[in-house]
Amino acid sequence: MKPIVTLTKYLAGLLMISLLVSVGCATPSKHQSTTVGLHCNISWDKTNDPKVTGYQITVIDQSKQAKKTARFIPANTAKISCKDAGADHEGLWDVTVQSCYDKSTCGLPTEAARMHITNK
Repeated sequence: MKPIVTLTKYLAGLLMISLLVSVGCATPSKHQSTTVGLHCNISWDKTNDPKVTGYQITVIDQSKQAKKTARFIPANTAKISCKDAGADHEGLWDVTVQSCYDKSTCGLPTEAARMHITNK
């Protein structure tokens, strides 16, 4: 079992979200990445703020800086597969999470957590 390290950042005042990548985890350093398999998951701590209706998960393919995929996830969910989030192939990826009051009003994103997806 691999240790889990969390990446946290305060959002919209006291709102705190922890971003975790299952089967490994994401770290805040741009120089370090966590290696995960193709069937990884991205999970985060849900907020206690009843006004939050969902989370926006953004994955950025580091091999193609222009390829950025954002998904809106309902507030009752705190986990999504890397593939469903848009990180669907091997390579280096950055992941951020934002809490949202609706699909157009979101807090600041977490610092980007870097993961390296491999099939090994």
